[in-house]
Amino acid sequence: MVWIKICGITNREDALKISDLGADALGFILSTDSIRRIKPEKAKEIILAVKNKFINMRDKRGPSFAGVFVNENISKVIEIVEELGLDHIQLSGDEAPGYLEKIKKHNKKFKLIKVIRVKDDVSSFISISKQMLEFKKAADFFLLDAFKENIYGGTGKSFNWKLVKGFIEEYSVILAGGLECENIAEAIQIARPFGIDASTRLEESPGKKDIKKVEIFIKNAVKKAD
Repeated sequence: MVWIKICGITNREDALKISDLGADALGFILSTDSIRRIKPEKAKEIILAVKNKFINMRDKRGPSFAGVFVNENISKVIEIVEELGLDHIQLSGDEAPGYLEKIKKHNKKFKLIKVIRVKDDVSSFISISKQMLEFKKAADFFLLDAFKENIYGGTGKSFNWKLVKGFIEEYSVILAGGLECENIAEAIQIARPFGIDASTRLEESPGKKDIKKVEIFIKNAVKKAD
């Protein structure tokens, strides 16, 4: 099985429908100037709606919830995470290892996802290895996304998935960047990641998901992972 996270959730309708489709996690962008950014109060309303939907279901488990932050003040991150009851903290900026260690020190239960932006050149493998080693003690997962100057995610751009293969045995790697219905099977076959993360290529407009695309994406991912 592959862990599936659908990110950039901005409204209740999408969250409920995507949860029904079997996504393992929903991601909310809670900082940066992203067009998919959502206020914590709104994210909390959506999270509660999803939790209430699954509260009495014995045969179906609801998704977990991730908050995406970029170079945010640590105290603010912790405040938002605790207020919303998030399960994962995704750090997509230039945070140093010490930043993650301080969050872990506050609460060891927080699951931290550190994003590493990957360039398509011969030096990428060495760069990824170095960063993973630096963050190894504090990060629970590494999300590999395509690099684009001054943009922290949501580019819709993919990278060479073969670069991931060297890390899957030692680290829990989440593959991101330009994933869509048409390429997800190939991406999983090549990279064999722990998880996958998609957003931009599954939208009908920024912040609004194309539910049919999400459905096909999840089906294709599950089928290939099995």
